[in-house]
Amino acid sequence: MVPYANRTMSNEIEFMNIILKSGEYLILEGDEDKVSLPIPEGIGVAHTHPGICLFSHKDIETADNTFIKGYVINSVLNPHCISSIFRKGAYTLDDRENLLSLAKSVKKAKTMDSLVSAYKKFSSENLVFEYKNI
Repeated sequence: MVPYANRTMSNEIEFMNIILKSGEYLILEGDEDKVSLPIPEGIGVAHTHPGICLFSHKDIETADNTFIKGYVINSVLNPHCISSIFRKGAYTLDDRENLLSLAKSVKKAKTMDSLVSAYKKFSSENLVFEYKNI
């Protein structure tokens, strides 16, 4: 996805990669600052961001929908970093509440410090948030 992330950095058009249950994958081109579609049955999804590689509140709400459909990982990346939320067990109601609470905190965040704080506070039994530099 790094070549697509590079393209996103230059023109702000986002791309999404969906790994289907069959093992095949799709790479879809979205619009400026967003990519959206009906989510097919799959295993994992990643999409590019033109700025920071943290999930927006809408991205987190989409992750909730994909976890309900059985996905195990959601990622956001740019050429320099990747962040992922992945399941390490069943997606429970408590996990869902924690994830949607994170979405609300991210939506309310007005500064980078408050955004980072929201992610640091995130805790859930069967969901893990991970951030890595590439």
